[in-house]
Amino acid sequence: MSLAPFAQINRLYLKSQQSAQHKINQLEVSLDGVKNGRDCHPWKQLLIIPQATLDQFDVTGEALKVDAVINSDFDIHTLASGSVIKIGDVRLRLTFHCEPCAKIKHLGSVKHFSHHRGYHSQVLSAGQIKIGDSLSLLEETYDPIPYRFSDRIQWYLAQHPEPIFAADLAERIGFSASYCRAIPRAIAHRDDIDKQLILYKNKRAN
Repeated sequence: MSLAPFAQINRLYLKSQQSAQHKINQLEVSLDGVKNGRDCHPWKQLLIIPQATLDQFDVTGEALKVDAVINSDFDIHTLASGSVIKIGDVRLRLTFHCEPCAKIKHLGSVKHFSHHRGYHSQVLSAGQIKIGDSLSLLEETYDPIPYRFSDRIQWYLAQHPEPIFAADLAERIGFSASYCRAIPRAIAHRDDIDKQLILYKNKRAN
């Protein structure tokens, strides 16, 4: 069951494997993500941002490399991780806010973009997304995925308590493998994380 529509698709972009990006009137999506689009983590298959956010920071959807821009009655960032939305025949699980990084520092303060950088989502049912389509919030929900790096590490290891290399762990939770260098510092004061489960270079599981 869905609630009343809360937004409408304003613009769509297709991001190719060659990093090119162009406006498009329709996106074909499958459980693997956007057809003919860039390969991405299952939790980051479609990035959605409100037009109001772009206006607030005076940036474009192209500059932030989003997939969809929406006109919305409220900020989609306020929806809880695990919420499910419907666009046409497509169901999307909202996973976590896109984390601002140094790649957008030329657009303004990276800190100011925190929790306004767009919402990542995972495709739950395939179909078409077209300009003008309405977005509705469904009653269906999933477990939330933590936003903070250290919280996500703890959340993942609590569900998968077996040894894993740091680079693999970073990729499993939606970050690039290079984030493995940040893991020791991120979890240094986390007594709720079994640090022996995280393996580093030249170390092997017992």
